[in-house]
Amino acid sequence: MQPNVLLIVLDSVRKDHLSCYGHSRETTPTIDELATESVRYNSAIAPGPSTPPSHASMFTGLYPSHHGVFSRHPYLDESIPVLAEQLANAGYHTLGFSNSFHTSRDRGFSRGFEYYHDILNMNTFSDHIFELSNDYLKFFVRYFLKGDDISYFQENKLKTKISQYGEPFFGFINFNSAHIPYRPPERFETEFLEKFDQWDELNEKFAWELADDAGDAYIMDNADPTDADWEFSKHLYDAEIAYMDALLADLFQYLKQRGVFEETMIIVTSDHGEHFGEHGLAYHKFALSEELINVPLVVKYPDSDNTGVSNELVSLVDLAPTIADLADIELQSQVDGRSLLSDNEPEAVFAETGRPNTSQRTRMLQHGSEETFDQFDKGLQAIRTRDHKLICDSEGGSTLYDINNGEVEIVDTDLTNYLEQRLGEMLGELPSGETEEELSDRVEQHLRDMGYMG
Repeated sequence: MQPNVLLIVLDSVRKDHLSCYGHSRETTPTIDELATESVRYNSAIAPGPSTPPSHASMFTGLYPSHHGVFSRHPYLDESIPVLAEQLANAGYHTLGFSNSFHTSRDRGFSRGFEYYHDILNMNTFSDHIFELSNDYLKFFVRYFLKGDDISYFQENKLKTKISQYGEPFFGFINFNSAHIPYRPPERFETEFLEKFDQWDELNEKFAWELADDAGDAYIMDNADPTDADWEFSKHLYDAEIAYMDALLADLFQYLKQRGVFEETMIIVTSDHGEHFGEHGLAYHKFALSEELINVPLVVKYPDSDNTGVSNELVSLVDLAPTIADLADIELQSQVDGRSLLSDNEPEAVFAETGRPNTSQRTRMLQHGSEETFDQFDKGLQAIRTRDHKLICDSEGGSTLYDINNGEVEIVDTDLTNYLEQRLGEMLGELPSGETEEELSDRVEQHLRDMGYMG
């Protein structure tokens, strides 16, 4: 019997803000409980620090240099085989739910899905999305009564479509509530701000701006948040994570009531993390730091005693071959990842990010000088072992880090040379071109709201 598969991506969620990974505030009781019957991976590395390349890697099993998706070319080209197509060919109902233009139909991420719910393709009325469905009616009521966001709507759509399409299913859903701006539903905001104890040290007006988009000014040396300001953002961010965790509780309860929870492979992960002032940065830009690429990964294998905590080195490119292995299908082409069920741990995994695109550059220059921005105007590639990480930039620079001691910069010429060679053999040079995009007013506003355009 083919197992169901559910891939849940918590957009922008740092590993160390989940309570099952040791966070001091309880944010994820549902995921914590899931982790007790799953494998919780401590060293899961995202192949990039942003949504399009990481999702493309999950869908293809390839690193960004091999599937071609970067901020300067955010499209998943039709020539690249995707997991959903291959599962559909094997008899799966493939159901996808996108909350962002970054994983939209227009950018090629719906390929292979029998049903793909993309909020950017919904109808609009007076700048509000809508559709004629019971799920939307529930969301409409919940939005006005409790302040729930689009993640609540998508979770209900997923449950409806599972009931309509049946099994076996491959479901993908992106919950992007923890992406900036951090504005959780009021009941979660209240709960977590009650735990905030630095009000006397807080510039509240600026702190709210920091939770929206003032972090760009910080990056460009045009704002100086205090520790209290950052802590305020973290509390709001944790409230968003707790909100998504509550949605997962409802989703898992639905699967149990339907009698398919045990036989469903459930993957909970993130496409990238977030900065809160570390390394002089905010949000998820211009770096391959551990805060951004060492992401949570909890995998419940169906009807299995495969549980516990794993310290082996894994990558999000491993998800496609692992799902294919479990579903007993052959992938159509060679991939960079390996099956977590049957293949040996590699010596190293990789991550990369291209140069900022034109709209990112324009936005950042609204907050500072060309000279300040130039330090970020480069591509980055990293090779990550269990103990070390080497980051090379497109200007010829390289930095070696000791991971076991808190990502501390070290000097080891022989190791640097070896890792540089391995990095070049795997990824080659970063692509340098940029694809021009013609964006509708609606999409531009959506990207502006998410902090991607000025």
